[in-house]
Amino acid sequence: MSKLILNKFILSNNINLFFLPKRSLFLLKGIFGFIIIKMPSWFFFEIKDDNFYKLLFLNRSSFFLFFNHFISNINKLSTLFFFRLRIKGLGYRIRKISTNLFRFFFTSTNFFYFHIPNNILIKYKLRRMLFISNNLVLLKTVIAHLLLLKKVIPYFLRGIFSPRNIIILKPGKKAF
Repeated sequence: MSKLILNKFILSNNINLFFLPKRSLFLLKGIFGFIIIKMPSWFFFEIKDDNFYKLLFLNRSSFFLFFNHFISNINKLSTLFFFRLRIKGLGYRIRKISTNLFRFFFTSTNFFYFHIPNNILIKYKLRRMLFISNNLVLLKTVIAHLLLLKKVIPYFLRGIFSPRNIIILKPGKKAF
């Protein structure tokens, strides 16, 4: 049975690089998961010692192609996007049911279950929520679906508010 050699390199506080020469794989581990880079096996050749492998590139352009792909994957793992929401209203609450399932209360009898995808991290306290992800498109779709759960009632100032949300009232009306 062959040994599986694993080399680990720490690139920054949040990103680690794992190298599996027998499988010709590079694994980039970030906060939100792994990115696997599969290399052709002819890029590696073994030196007499089993624990040492050398990375071989045929020409300069193949090296730069690999390096650019590698750097772009590191940038994907290290870029984070966030979005804040605030819930305002009497009886409006959030409760965590499981790791990805949340229950939003909009009065005592009206509640919604909402599933958050794995690669979105949510932090909440009472009525404020912070969503963090490295995938901007997925984050925007989740926020759009959440904002559709309970629309803002402008005259009572209730609902799910996003920052810099402008509320326009008709003339002659007052908000409580």
